[in-house]
Amino acid sequence: MKLKALAIGTLALILPLTACSGNGDDAATGSSASASASASASGEATAAPTVDRDPAGDLPTITFGDDGLPTMATIEADPPTEISVKTLTEGDGETVGDGAHVTVNYAGFLWSDGSQFDSSYGGEEASFTLAQVVPGWRYGLVGTKVGDRVQVVVPPEYGYGDNETEAIPAGSTLVFVIDIIDVLNINTDALNDATATDAAIPEGLTIEGEIGAEPTMTFADGAAAPTEVETIVLAEGTGAAVTDTDTLVYHVTGSDWGGESSTTWPDQFQQVSSGGGEQTVGTKVGSRILLVYPADEASGTGAQVLVLDLLAVIPAE
Repeated sequence: MKLKALAIGTLALILPLTACSGNGDDAATGSSASASASASASGEATAAPTVDRDPAGDLPTITFGDDGLPTMATIEADPPTEISVKTLTEGDGETVGDGAHVTVNYAGFLWSDGSQFDSSYGGEEASFTLAQVVPGWRYGLVGTKVGDRVQVVVPPEYGYGDNETEAIPAGSTLVFVIDIIDVLNINTDALNDATATDAAIPEGLTIEGEIGAEPTMTFADGAAAPTEVETIVLAEGTGAAVTDTDTLVYHVTGSDWGGESSTTWPDQFQQVSSGGGEQTVGTKVGSRILLVYPADEASGTGAQVLVLDLLAVIPAE
């Protein structure tokens, strides 16, 4: 069993989800865009910045050639100080929500000289969740639609800031053209149809909370810690069964046995490749499951319990 570290708030829990692929991916790892878009993948809660969706000032002109590849012409103007989104072509598909998983084509340019530093056009589309990318994308793409082609201007503080890369100088304003190809909006709706199983749970542990809302867990004083690994379905959902090629998206609430719990609710969901491993593969989206782990001397961890609410699966590309 491969142990995977999962940080939740200030508590570092060990999430023993077996990665069938054996690739050692972090528990918060899923499909992502290339480095230019995914400079920030922490998913930490931040105050949403203002996004100007009807920019009045001039923006650089982006042109697509006969080969389908974009170029950008610079302009003599100061760049905007807010994330600016201009719709170049309007689609009529599903709207991108906060935290969605999206598939896009994109190219990135420097405002300063129009040089292109990254592009997926002419290659493979990029797929990622909005929690994985720089704030300029994370907030700028919310509200766009499948079929849209948008121009997104990202000031330094919402892109790379003072960090310098080989192709992007420190303090650069970035200009992207992005085609929204597909979206999977991730929310808690799938949990609403789950049916409680009334399954027995370890003695001394109490789990409360409506399905579809944040659960709470308490421990009786002096309750003996569990000595066996268990997977207990507390409520069974009606969604698709998780496969070992899916990326599983979930909320988790967990605690050391007898300790204080931490949680990703309400909106900082996690994701893990290979369907999460043997303890989650085969379970249905929308389910709430309890994972019980005894102390592990080899890793130096005490007994732990985790409640996973399975929100969605992202099929393999």
